Amino acid sequence: MFHNFGKRFHFLSTPHYQEGTSLLTLKHKGRIILMLRHPAYIAESMYLSRPNTHRGDLKGLLQYVNSTDYYDNWMTRMLANVPREERVTEEHFKYARMILENKFIIGMTSDMTETVKKRINLHFGWKELPSKQGCEMEYIKKGTMELPTSSLEEGGREWRFIAKKNLFDSKLMARGMAVFGMQKMRIPVHPYTVREDRKAVSEAFGHLRNVQDEVDKSDIPFFWHIPKASGTTVKEIMSKCYNLIRTEMVDPPSSLDLFPEKKVLNVDLTTPESIVVAKGYNVADSGMADVFISQLAVEGSTVFTTYHMGRAFTIMRHPVILATSLFYYRRIATWEPTYRPDFKDLTLHEYVEMPGYYDNWMVRMLTNAKLGGLNEGHLEIAKAVIKEKFIVGISDHMDETFRQLESYFGWKEQEAGCVKSFLSASFNKNKYELPERGGPVWNAIADKNKFDMQLYYFALELFGEQGKKLRGTQVG
Repeated sequence: MFHNFGKRFHFLSTPHYQEGTSLLTLKHKGRIILMLRHPAYIAESMYLSRPNTHRGDLKGLLQYVNSTDYYDNWMTRMLANVPREERVTEEHFKYARMILENKFIIGMTSDMTETVKKRINLHFGWKELPSKQGCEMEYIKKGTMELPTSSLEEGGREWRFIAKKNLFDSKLMARGMAVFGMQKMRIPVHPYTVREDRKAVSEAFGHLRNVQDEVDKSDIPFFWHIPKASGTTVKEIMSKCYNLIRTEMVDPPSSLDLFPEKKVLNVDLTTPESIVVAKGYNVADSGMADVFISQLAVEGSTVFTTYHMGRAFTIMRHPVILATSLFYYRRIATWEPTYRPDFKDLTLHEYVEMPGYYDNWMVRMLTNAKLGGLNEGHLEIAKAVIKEKFIVGISDHMDETFRQLESYFGWKEQEAGCVKSFLSASFNKNKYELPERGGPVWNAIADKNKFDMQLYYFALELFGEQGKKLRGTQVG
């Protein structure tokens, strides 16, 4: 049956898990997508597909669900191969849950954009054809609009009745939602997608000088800003101690407006879309900014040109301390788009164990692997990029960090003692307790961020090596 698989057809679709998998062979194994929808909505849709029914007839819906015509716990039955006439048990549910957790790429009908673009495409390496740009979103919007509006109130009496009737499917749905969240950062990425990411990384960092390249007066410093790693301090020192104009959007929308009193060029480099706009301004060749700043290492590097290459630096912080700082910051930072008041109800340990917790931020940003699973290959690429392209500073050693930056970029204080004064000042200070070093919470964060941990310790060694080489050396 599968002699022409990939030529005559590319995927199979069936509601019958057991029977569908029996069609597969050792030569052509399957990778299975499961789209989830709450059992209450499914029951309502099944009811409305019957003749002489109408939306809003909740009494008729409940009568249907309570009748012998209704097929309860359908998903559990399909996964555990439970016949219709047999009652579903806890053992059936446990088997179905095991299948769901280990065999499926989970999608959610309530979030089709996330499902298609950040799960299915990532895993299967699917990409729109050049002639079909926008096709995905067109069908996602169409499919979303075609989903009927439910007459059920979530958590209401009728909802609870149907959920209880489908107890095991409701439990599977809850577990599936958790798996959906976890797969965001763990789903295996297709080799095609990995190749595309590596190509993007190579091309982007080609806009940056290597650390050891000869001096060129046209080069522009590029600060890769890692959140909660002394970024505010660095920006203040660059503007007020070295009199450097930096990029930062302080008055939306992004523009080439200059705010001399703030030493800021009003250019937004915070998103891939805004960076495309900035490139349209030819901002690197404009000569209007002395330092470019972005949290996006890959996309941010593409702003530079053959006429004005970038010279990159960054400040790193221990990943456990960084994650802790970010968690507590997002609980109070009402002025930030990343503000999360719901985090006030979580402990730090609960935060890092959340489905979809964004791990290994530094390695992901350096390798363009923003979603999906990581491996040692990603770490090695990140190490190579840091070593070849970045002057590394360490947030615990800011005095030495600025000595090295001054040596490398030729920066000079406008007033003696200015840098020291700012380093002793407080920016974005938020009082919180760090987890016990080596304790369960510390170890949980370190384990979640194991690739960033290794990159950080590599950066510590690099910081020392670069310091020795930079003494007495200047660029610019």
